[in-house]
Amino acid sequence: MLTLTKLIGMLLMPLGLLWLGLLAATLWAFRKRARGLGAFLALLTLGLSLAGNPLVGHLLKARLERGLPSLPDHAPPLEALYVLGGGSDLDEHGHPILGEYGDRLLEAARLWHAGRVKRLVAGGASHEADGRLRDFGQESRVIWMELGVPEDAIQVIGEPCFITRDEIQAFQRLKAQKRWTRVGLLSSAWHLPRVLALAGREGLDALPLRSKRPSRIPPFRLWQVVPQEEGIRGTQQVCWEVLGRWAGR
Repeated sequence: MLTLTKLIGMLLMPLGLLWLGLLAATLWAFRKRARGLGAFLALLTLGLSLAGNPLVGHLLKARLERGLPSLPDHAPPLEALYVLGGGSDLDEHGHPILGEYGDRLLEAARLWHAGRVKRLVAGGASHEADGRLRDFGQESRVIWMELGVPEDAIQVIGEPCFITRDEIQAFQRLKAQKRWTRVGLLSSAWHLPRVLALAGREGLDALPLRSKRPSRIPPFRLWQVVPQEEGIRGTQQVCWEVLGRWAGR
């Protein structure tokens, strides 16, 4: 009963209704002997089915994330840990709060409190739709201080960094200026492969750390045949990372 209920619920969601509509249009085209149109609609249906399948999304992310190293338990503390931007958001009063990728900021604070890191470094910027400039570094600083990290253990990169490559280059310059030798880069597991590729291009020697465990492929459930937001999200994240890595951004 639970499986049937979830299946019906997924079919009544916008993606489910669109999927049913494509299936119906495909069958109608073939019944009308419009084979070219039917084949085209069938490809669209298959594409949506694969892109929106949660199993496919997790499988793609797992392949992207495999082989990521982790910080050894008995390793000496890092001199600095750069945390990729995007972990903060603003509430209705403009105060920094944890955002969608706030696990990056939480993991960084945890590592500092555990004595694994001596200094946290933040950066990143974004132009908002209303023209405002968001400074992710300053937002991260506020959140870390609220999590108990002292201000003198936080370094904010002052220059605006709008893409990942800008952040890597800025951190590389800061590392050379401070003469740090043992540093780390922290981001979401699915984002780290692109971060590492960019760091390699820029000659930045840093230990990669993930803020989320690598994706795990869930067991099959019948309602997963219906395209879902979770599947679309996972597939799009992987495509975005591959495209960004190819473009060197």
